[in-house]
Amino acid sequence: MAQKILQPGDIGQHEPFPTIVLPTDRQLFANRARRFEHLARGSALGPLLGAMAHIAHAQQRAFDARPAAPMADDVLAASRGHGMPALSFQAERDTGWQADLDVLLDALASCGETVLQDAAARLAAIDAAGREAIADAVFGGGIAGDDPEAHAMLSPLVGAALQVWWTRQAGSMKSEDIGLVGSSTVCPCCGSRPTASVIEIAPTQHSLRYLHCSLCATQWHMVRVTCTSCESTKDIAYYSLNGKDAEGPSTRLAFARAETCDHCHSYLKIFTREKDPMMDVLADDLATLTLDMLVDEAGYLRSGPNLLFSPGVADGE
Repeated sequence: MAQKILQPGDIGQHEPFPTIVLPTDRQLFANRARRFEHLARGSALGPLLGAMAHIAHAQQRAFDARPAAPMADDVLAASRGHGMPALSFQAERDTGWQADLDVLLDALASCGETVLQDAAARLAAIDAAGREAIADAVFGGGIAGDDPEAHAMLSPLVGAALQVWWTRQAGSMKSEDIGLVGSSTVCPCCGSRPTASVIEIAPTQHSLRYLHCSLCATQWHMVRVTCTSCESTKDIAYYSLNGKDAEGPSTRLAFARAETCDHCHSYLKIFTREKDPMMDVLADDLATLTLDMLVDEAGYLRSGPNLLFSPGVADGE
């Protein structure tokens, strides 16, 4: 059955739908681990995806280890009244994320994957200030210290712990606690960039596009055929592993596409959940790294991170 695709001019004609979906699934990381395990089978990226499954299982253990910290009333009031992300990653960082990191490292110490066990041991020996420096680099997109290879090995574990803390906090909030932040390109809950967007299939979200936060797992609506970086609605094209589709999303709804913008020369992946209802944004993003390579070769820069993956530094940089 044909489905109507919501365009920018149609937004007022659509049935009521949630503009923000908070991460209330308490098994989010366990479900992600199972998705990684499924994707690893028969994949050329099997070793990477299998390692990510271990990290996601460790994240679930850390997530379950403690409740969310109480949110200050004045912070929530400021979010509602002034359009400020209540959990802004740019605010002073709560040290509670390091307790989550300790649980995660303890879980990985016995996971059976030598690379992860070595990385966990190395990170466990770093003091609190050193860990905070890695977290700063994760958020800033840089390299902590003077060893890019070490950073590439340790930063996904720090990113995983940061995700645990922020996801737990976001899941404890209510939609009415979150005010509009003035831009649909960043998470209304924490201000982070999205990892990817998804065309959803839930009854109240059917055929709508939601961005998925790379940090706190919050989802928020964004009109389709709009750049997720600069919000331009012109010069948008789509790449899949089958090639380029410049005529819009109605012509070829591949499961994974890269939505490119010739105005700001950025891209972000867009997934179609109808093609695979069991998908997980972070897991399927890593499973489609070949698509990133294709679009990178076409001259576009990715606009949102996946905190479980550090691409490292090319020779000569």
